[in-house]
This record gives sequence, C-alpha cells and structure tokens, in this order.
Amino acid sequence: MGSGHVVLEPLSEARFDSESYTYAFLFSKELFEEWEWTEHFAGQPEIERYLNYAVDRFDLRRHMQFATKVTSAVFDEAAGTWTVRADDGTELRTRFFIAATGVLSVPYFPDVPGRADFRGASFHTGLWPTTPVDVAGKRVAVIGTGSSGVQLIPAIADEVASLTVYQRTANWCTPLNNSPITPEQQAQLKAGFEEMRETLDKSLSGFLHVHHDRKTFDDSKAERWRTTKRCGRASGSRS
Repeated sequence: MGSGHVVLEPLSEARFDSESYTYAFLFSKELFEEWEWTEHFAGQPEIERYLNYAVDRFDLRRHMQFATKVTSAVFDEAAGTWTVRADDGTELRTRFFIAATGVLSVPYFPDVPGRADFRGASFHTGLWPTTPVDVAGKRVAVIGTGSSGVQLIPAIADEVASLTVYQRTANWCTPLNNSPITPEQQAQLKAGFEEMRETLDKSLSGFLHVHHDRKTFDDSKAERWRTTKRCGRASGSRS
C-alpha cells in the first residue's frame, strides 16, 4: 500500500452508547440537578467536561495520581488489606482495591500479514492520539466492524475519498436516534430522578429500560405493534 492510504483499526466517534443521564454519577442528586446533558447520547468532549466537573465538584483531584503503573496488588487475608505497588516505588496499604481495568483495557491488533510494512498512517481507537486525525480526502480502510467500527464508518463516510471495510462477521445495528435534550425533557429527568435511579440500581446491566421474561407471542398482535413502535421512537440502546 502506498503512503496515500490511511488505515484505522478501528476508530470510534466516541459517544455514550446508552442515555447520557443513565451513565451519570447518581450517588448525588445535587450533582444530577446541577449538570444538564445537551444530548441523549453525549459525545466525548461533553463527557470529558462532565467528568472534570464532577472531580472538581467533590474536590477529588487531590486524591488522584496519574502517570504511574500498578505492578502488583496482593491481598493479606489475615489483615484484610491490600498492598498495592507501583512502578515508581510507591507502596500503599488499603482496605478496598478496585482495579476498574475493564474487559477491553488491552488494545488488540489483528495479526494481518504485512501490517508492519504498511507505510501510511495507522491508528487504533484504544490508543487514539489527543491531536485530531484528518481523514478528509484520504483513502481509508477500517479493520473490524465491532462497536467501534460501526460507529466510525458512518461518521467519516462523507469525508473520505474512498472507504474500504474489512469485516469477519456483519454486526446487527439499530439507529441511535440521538437528539438534543429539550428544556421540557430536562425538567422531566430531574423530577424523575429517584425513580430512574431505582430502576438502574435494580438492572443487571445498568439499563433504564425494564426487561421482561414474556415470550414474543404472549402479547397480542396489537400489543407487539405498540411495543415495536415505542422501541423505534426510543433514543436507542446498546446491543
């Protein structure tokens, strides 16, 4: 491939995949009432502003330390404490230790023959640069159509000169149907805070939508039609 190509492995238009307000920190009703999300599914800049607002709101920055890597965490059963060590020599003893690394914390690079010889620009969403990546007028290839791939493709399709997508298995997707949150909706969200928090606390996956164990044809045709139309009007959901 020539240097005129750009390979993205894979890029995401970073955005919430469930309603913004359901991803918010709900331990504080005051924080919920102070902050107003502008979209039902907020983008990365707004998410970052919210996180910084919450950190400053509760004076958490002085408790944070970055640029160090945890090398070990050992639990002492007799003492009921963890000993956590970092690569800069720091050693801490603590009663509670939450790794919070997530199941997708290690970026995966597909073993594509010849990838190391590619002379164009190549990016991975898990290691995305802080500076903007300009794909306008470029020939772009997207490897993979997982969640990141299916978010990227429509976001850049109108900008690039050409777009080639490599996929193993096609994904099933629903429209996001994102929209601004109106003042009326903001008022409804604030008024329904306690009910929403209770629903989320009881949800196994943290969804605002209540699941049921009925079979499809337990409902009448009219009921199924109403449910389908209601889901179609919804702002979207993860799948």
